Amino acid sequence: MRGLTLVELMITLAIVAILGTIAYPMYTGYAQRSRRSDAWQALSTAQAQMEQCYSQYFAYNNAACAVTTASPSGYYQVQIASSTSASAYTLTATPTSPGLQTADTSCSSFSVGNGGIRSALTSQGADSSSTCWPH
Repeated sequence: MRGLTLVELMITLAIVAILGTIAYPMYTGYAQRSRRSDAWQALSTAQAQMEQCYSQYFAYNNAACAVTTASPSGYYQVQIASSTSASAYTLTATPTSPGLQTADTSCSSFSVGNGGIRSALTSQGADSSSTCWPH
């Protein structure tokens, strides 16, 4: 019977380690990009709730209006801007902490307003709308 030598075992471990260092960042990047849909869905739901509020009370800022603040999978939290008025609103989705999405620096927040204008910001505050929202 022939077994593995120490050199063969070390070579195998080195190959596995190299593959792991390449695969893990790629996996986390893919997971972050796929979880962005949770923010889009949360904002879409909150936007529909705001429009329903407006159709009932003719104002977005009516106290009787309620908006779901947690995203369906819990990766994002939706906030209504303090500048919400009777005729305008802005909703913003930010990652919940702690979690993988907090490390998503290229799309750290998503926003949508009553006019349907969508925007996204990087963690440094730069506009990343064209890369973060689906087309």
